[in-house]
Amino acid sequence: MIHLASSRSSSSLSDFDISQVQPNAIDLKVDKIFSIDDNTFSISESGKNHRGSTGPKETDEDGYWRLEVGTYEIIMEGEITIGPDEAGFVITRSTLNRNGLFITSGLYDSGYSGVMAGALHVGVGVARIQRGTRVGQFLLFKAEALNQYDGNYGSGSEHDQLYKDNLQMELI
Repeated sequence: MIHLASSRSSSSLSDFDISQVQPNAIDLKVDKIFSIDDNTFSISESGKNHRGSTGPKETDEDGYWRLEVGTYEIIMEGEITIGPDEAGFVITRSTLNRNGLFITSGLYDSGYSGVMAGALHVGVGVARIQRGTRVGQFLLFKAEALNQYDGNYGSGSEHDQLYKDNLQMELI
């Protein structure tokens, strides 16, 4: 592994402060939470049809989301840029694990740049999470990349634009 905040890393995170730097990773703060729709999901080698999501969910007057048992789409603060010789993934902070919540995330390939999103699974009872709370950690490692990310997500994609459009609507 290599630390994202290290001068030896060719990757970067656009928005973090020194309090988020842990011995082996950077803590990630939750920015938005969406409800995942219950539409049919389908995937094949020729295409995919996402369920979609609704939101972002509103917080209460104290900035907390109230989450029932279920699975949600979670967006972290900041944007990640993965260097050409590195890759990474998001893991759940242990406090959430011990309370029946966990985050799943795909691999962030070499060359990816954009938002960090995943699925937040609330397994038991109601959870209250305040916006801006540290919920995950980003682990980075050196990787032998045969090519660079060329997928459907990331900066400039229709997918990432949905999150930015929602942010602009919140600011209006």
